[in-house]
Amino acid sequence: MISGTGPRSPRLSLRRCMIWDFWVTSPRVTRSPCSILCKTGCFMRENRNPYPNDRRNQNSNYIPNDDIDREEKADIRQQKKGSVFGVIMGGIIILTLLAFVFVLMDSGFLSSGAHPIYGSPDTKEESGNGAPSGELTQEEKKKAEEEARLAMEEEKKKEREEQAAREAEEEARKQAEKEEEEAQAAREAEKRKEERQKREAEEKEKQEEMRKQLEEEQEVLSGDYILPESSTRVYSESELEALTDKEVIFALNEIYAKKGRIFTGEEFKSYFESKSWYKGTIPAEEFDANQNDRFNDVEKANIAALVKIAQERGLR
Repeated sequence: MISGTGPRSPRLSLRRCMIWDFWVTSPRVTRSPCSILCKTGCFMRENRNPYPNDRRNQNSNYIPNDDIDREEKADIRQQKKGSVFGVIMGGIIILTLLAFVFVLMDSGFLSSGAHPIYGSPDTKEESGNGAPSGELTQEEKKKAEEEARLAMEEEKKKEREEQAAREAEEEARKQAEKEEEEAQAAREAEKRKEERQKREAEEKEKQEEMRKQLEEEQEVLSGDYILPESSTRVYSESELEALTDKEVIFALNEIYAKKGRIFTGEEFKSYFESKSWYKGTIPAEEFDANQNDRFNDVEKANIAALVKIAQERGLR
């Protein structure tokens, strides 16, 4: 059984030897740091035990030394870190190279077109009139400026025409509104005139009707009697309805006047005193007190009909 402290692990020196062998035996194209780190890391991961003849592997009664075990564990951790570091560094280098290539392609250095700064080789070739092909001659500049000026003037002219058309349209609209307002005012004035004429015609017709009625009343009242047969015949309702308001009142008092009633009102007094047949002998108070005994049945019927008409017309 082997015990005690043994020699330090030769893993580090072996790793250096493997890197050196890989560098010497590998082709030149694969000697990049990225390839070395990646392949070394892969080799170290695949060969976990580079010492197949180590006595610690052959002797089953080997008692490990704590210091040696710690070193081996540290070496294993270092191997893992180296593998991970190699993979990460390789990826970073590859991404950096790809980014650099993309930048070159985007800038135009790797394209077959014109140079992004200096342009194409044909840029500085002169045209037939002696000026560079990429520049405009003085005449062309003047022509372009003249065309731009003409285009601007044409646009301004078009804007002025559109503005004038809008103003004309607005003026026409205002004129149409004004004419419509005037026509509306004329129609309203004509309507008011027609209404006024209609009212005047109605008033004139009413006055004419009143005049005719007054003349008829005067004609009736100018006669001896309004109802000459009031004592012997009962007048029909239609005959009494044909009388005017004034005739109804005078016809009713005419029946009283035939019996000798004295009237105190000036209008009735003057009217009946103008009649040749009137003889006022009974005072009004005495006549009204015994009124029912003074009339026959025909006179009572005519009085009742006249009183009814007067009440309906609001005369009493």
